[in-house]
Amino acid sequence: MKKDISEISTYESGVVQSAAHRQTMKVKTTYLSQYDLTGMQWFVLGFVYEAGKDGIALTALKNILDTSMPFITNIVNSLEAKGYIHKTSSQSDSRVKIATLNQAYAHQVEEIELGLRDALRNELYIRDNISRDELNTYIRVLYKLARNSLSEDN
Repeated sequence: MKKDISEISTYESGVVQSAAHRQTMKVKTTYLSQYDLTGMQWFVLGFVYEAGKDGIALTALKNILDTSMPFITNIVNSLEAKGYIHKTSSQSDSRVKIATLNQAYAHQVEEIELGLRDALRNELYIRDNISRDELNTYIRVLYKLARNSLSEDN
């Protein structure tokens, strides 16, 4: 960036933000397609994996991903049909649905995570000469910008 931040218009920064988002989405979409997964399916699968053997309530997924319950239900149902996860009722409240990982896929989830990191690293960060410090700063800023949205729902 050659301009000082005070010289960048809101529409210019908006275009740059959108372009950066499209580039990362393109790499992610291309990589995940070999596993027949969408980005949102990957997000759900990751949080279910992270939840461990106790699983995670579909309402918690809805809140984390800031979406609707029908959308989460559809994503979970599609992952269940692919064999990645199981959906059960909570023992304490049968209205609460819990998603747990099919342990046969635990290794594949880890493989996808490492592979996607490598794809992003090779196709974006190395190509564009983005240092680890720059990437770290970018991710910290994203967390700060999303903080209010993330904390309101959880």
